[in-house]
Amino acid sequence: MRGAKMRNIGFYALAGALLASASAAHASDKRDFENCDGHIHPGKQSDGMRGKANRQSYPMFSSPGQWTDVAACTRALASPRLLATQNLRKAHLLRARAAKYLQDGQAANAIADMDAAESTMAGLGDNVFYQRSMGASLSLLRAIALIQSDKIDEAAPLARAALEARPYSLALLNGAARILQATRRAGDGSTSPWFAALALEPGLAATAVLSEAELGNFAAVIALSKGAEVKWPTLPVADYGPDSRENSNSLFLSLMLSIETAYAQAATGDALGAKATLAAMKEKMAPAMAVPTDKQGVAIASQTRDILQRFVEGNEKQINARIAIAEGRTNDALAMIIGAQLPRNAATFDLMTALIDALPEKDRSTSLDVTPILKDIAERRKKDLDSLIPALLFAPETPRSVVDYDKARPNILGALVGGALSMGFSLLGGIERTDGFRSTANADGTTTVEFIGNTPSAALVQEMTLLRAAELTKAAGMSHFVIMDRNDFSRYLQTTRNGIPISSVETGFKTELVVRFLADGNNAERSLDALNIIDALGPLYYEQKSK
Repeated sequence: MRGAKMRNIGFYALAGALLASASAAHASDKRDFENCDGHIHPGKQSDGMRGKANRQSYPMFSSPGQWTDVAACTRALASPRLLATQNLRKAHLLRARAAKYLQDGQAANAIADMDAAESTMAGLGDNVFYQRSMGASLSLLRAIALIQSDKIDEAAPLARAALEARPYSLALLNGAARILQATRRAGDGSTSPWFAALALEPGLAATAVLSEAELGNFAAVIALSKGAEVKWPTLPVADYGPDSRENSNSLFLSLMLSIETAYAQAATGDALGAKATLAAMKEKMAPAMAVPTDKQGVAIASQTRDILQRFVEGNEKQINARIAIAEGRTNDALAMIIGAQLPRNAATFDLMTALIDALPEKDRSTSLDVTPILKDIAERRKKDLDSLIPALLFAPETPRSVVDYDKARPNILGALVGGALSMGFSLLGGIERTDGFRSTANADGTTTVEFIGNTPSAALVQEMTLLRAAELTKAAGMSHFVIMDRNDFSRYLQTTRNGIPISSVETGFKTELVVRFLADGNNAERSLDALNIIDALGPLYYEQKSK
C-alpha cells in the first residue's frame, strides 16, 4: 500500500505539473494577441475586437519586437481562442503581421497577409465604415509594399483611393501625402499632396517643405515655406543642460527651412531672394551660435555648435554656387564646388545638372555623374516610409463603434441655453465637462473648439471636432474657416508599482482646434468649406442617433 500510495502521489504530482504547464501555455496564448495587434484576446465578442491591452513601460515586461511580434501573430491566428466568426479580429491580426513584415522589408509576405485580410473581410467591401478604416489602412500599407517592390506607378492610385474614402482624417492625409510624395518625380508638374494635409494641420508645414526639397520641387518649397513656422532659439547652443536638446533641435530645423528656401529661390532664378534669405538666416542664428564664456572669461566649447557650423558652411557653399549659376557666373560656381563634400540630395543633383548645362560643351566633364545621387534619393524615400507604417494601422470602425455625435450636444445646449441667449456666449463656452464639446471665443477673433471623448480611436474625435467647427461656422453666418492651430491628446489610465509607472492603456482622446470663421474662402489659403465637411461627415455621425 505504501508503494501504491507513493506511486499515486507521484502521478498526481506529475499531472499537476502538466496542468500547470498547460495553464502557463494557455495564459501566454492570451498574450500572443496583445503582442501582435495590441488588443486583449478576443473572448466571445462577435467581432473579437475587445479593448486595448496595457502598454508596458519597462523592457523587462515588454513583448518581443518594438510594436508587433510576427511569431505572436502567427500563434494568435492559429489559436482556438480566435473563433471562426471573428473575421474582423482575424483581419486585424493579419494586418498587424503585414505591417511588421513591411518594416522588415518583406513586401511579398506583407502583400500575402493583406490579401488574406481583405479576403476575410470581403463581405464588408462596400461598407462605408470598413472603407474609412481598415479598407483605407490596407490600401495605404499595400501602396508602401508596392513602392518597396519598385512598382511605383501602382502605388499612387491606392493612396488616392484611400483619400477619397476619408478626406478629413489627419492621419490618413499625412500618410497619403508621404506615400504620394514617394511616387512623384522632380519637375513632374503635379500638385503637392501636402496642401490638403496643411488645411487640417498647419504644423505640418515644415515637414512639407523638407519633403518637397528632398524631391527637388523647388517651386513647391517656396510656396509651402510661407506657412512654415520658424522658431529661432535665443540662447547659445550647448552640449549639456536642461534646454540643450530643445535649443539644438529648434536651431537645426530653422536652419534647414532657411537653407532649403534659399536654395529653392536660387534654383528658380531668384538670386536676390536667395541672398536675402541667407542674410536673414545668419542674423537670426547669431544668438544661438554665440560662444559663451565661463566666469574666468574662457570660451565654453560646444561640439554641437561646431557640427551645426560645418553644416551651415557646407550648405551655404552649395547655395552660393547655385546663385552664381543663376547670375551667369559659371566659373565661380565651378570653383566653389571643387573639392567640396556635397550631400547626395536633390539640391546637389540640381546643382550638378545646372552646372553641366551652363558649361560649354567642350568643358563638360564625364566625371559629373548624377545617377548615384538619384539612386540614393530613391532609397531614402523608401526608408522614410518605414516610420510611417505604425500610424497607418487605423482602428477598425463599425456602426456600433462610431460614437453618436449628437449625444454630446443636447446636454450642453440644454445647460447653456439661457446664457447663450441672454449673455451672448458662444454656443459651448463656459461649460466644464469631462467628455463632450466645448467652444470658446478668443480675444483675437478666433474660436477654440474642442472635444473629449471615450471613442475607439483618435480619428473619430478629430473628425467630430472638425464637424463641430463646421457647424459653428454656419451658425456664425459664415461659409468657410481656417484652422490656425491644433492640438491632439491621448488620455491614459496608468498602473504603478511602488509609485513607479509600469503600464498604461488609452482611455480616450481630445482634439483642440483654434479656427477663424470666414465669409468665403476665395482669398484664404488652407480654408475649409464648412458645408462640404457637414455633407461628408454629417451622415456618419448624425444618423447614428436613429439607429
